[in-house]
Amino acid sequence: MGNPSLDAYQQVFGLACIANRAGGYNGTGSELQLQLQYDLSFYLNNVPPVKVMGQTAPSVADSSVTPILGDWNLVWGPALIEETDQKEKPTGVADNALFVAQCDAVAYPGGPTLPTYVVAVAATNPASLYDWETEDFSVAEVVNWTNYNPVLFKPSAYNGTDPYISNGTATGIKILLSLTSPPTAASPGTTLEEFIASLQPGPQSAIVFCGHSLAGALSPTLALYLKQHNQLDAFGVSLVYPTAGPTPGESAFANLFNNTFPPLPEGWTAQSGDYKSWNTMHWNTLDVVPHAWHQTDLQQIAQIYGQSPNLLTRSTLNTLQRLVLKRAATSGANYTRIQNQSLPGTLQHADQSSPTINTPPKTMKDYITQLFLQHVSLYSGIPAQPGSPAVQGLILPQPLPQPVYPPGKALLPGVKKVTSLELIIRIMEQILAWIASYATSLDGTLPKENSKNSSNKSKID
Repeated sequence: MGNPSLDAYQQVFGLACIANRAGGYNGTGSELQLQLQYDLSFYLNNVPPVKVMGQTAPSVADSSVTPILGDWNLVWGPALIEETDQKEKPTGVADNALFVAQCDAVAYPGGPTLPTYVVAVAATNPASLYDWETEDFSVAEVVNWTNYNPVLFKPSAYNGTDPYISNGTATGIKILLSLTSPPTAASPGTTLEEFIASLQPGPQSAIVFCGHSLAGALSPTLALYLKQHNQLDAFGVSLVYPTAGPTPGESAFANLFNNTFPPLPEGWTAQSGDYKSWNTMHWNTLDVVPHAWHQTDLQQIAQIYGQSPNLLTRSTLNTLQRLVLKRAATSGANYTRIQNQSLPGTLQHADQSSPTINTPPKTMKDYITQLFLQHVSLYSGIPAQPGSPAVQGLILPQPLPQPVYPPGKALLPGVKKVTSLELIIRIMEQILAWIASYATSLDGTLPKENSKNSSNKSKID
């Protein structure tokens, strides 16, 4: 087989996009895990069969995918977790998900061709209140990275010297490292650490960690944790390709990551192109999410799409901005991006769910729809729609092919697909509820961060 049409950066990002499919469904944890595994069988080879859907043998990737994405095999997972909320009720969504894929020969631009493992971490699930409260927005407290233990940790006062990560990032890493590949998945019964330790890749090999949104903060932090604990030593090259991520920690942590993972491996040649750099967080300038949690960047979010002419919308966005600024400042830490590269976003004026998106936003729906497009669609491209030409993505030219299944065989029993409009409404509801809880507080304090750790989970293993 010839080289795929996507380069190595795009292949890795494409695998992160596939991991995000877990967020497009509602169901129980076991149903969602099998649905993700079923979807992976369209894109990857050697995915164990999902018998309830009539599969009887490991998958062969669809012929429409391999010329684009390349010839990748599933080697671990997928594993995911359905959390319980503060009332101990299952969330009904995939709150975190993870898989590992392997390719025998990845041609790195400006570098060698290497056998490669990719650890693909799923993004924030827009329908997951747990993701929002416990991982994304839990930044008012910090955890000292110097003595961070994912099994047992607690926030501590910022001392201004050591590297620190947000409490949300610390919780997310704990969750990822606790996931076990299910009995019917690839490399069953092993954690990610156990799986990596079992490999003997040799010096002419690479491992890449990738993820979007929440995973744009978790994937570099996970890679740094494993690197510092000598668990990546068997690989000749260790890389990270995070996108659209908020800041995982403060300035000392960012410097530690930057020094541990320089943008270019020794002997490789730098490439031209905004998205073409390793160990660098790539972000769309019109994407709200990567504006968190640096103070200066947060001051842009209320008017990032222009000042709303509507008083209520303008007031709501200003309140949101004040709230997130106060939350970030409470930690006392100077949240700082890891080394990064901006990508030039363009405002969108229509979407499948909204024939007209007003810019500046007249309503919160205008704002959230634009946010959703900028945070999700613009990185991988928007297909042509009636009356609207295709929009080339900032990393992928167009989205990967969508799975094609026999009639009546797209969804597992009990699984419901969530539309983009439903996700937009859910995001809007969660943001408005969060603002309301702040605005109605008698003492003006912040809504409490969800201190519920990962000790009580519906882990799928």
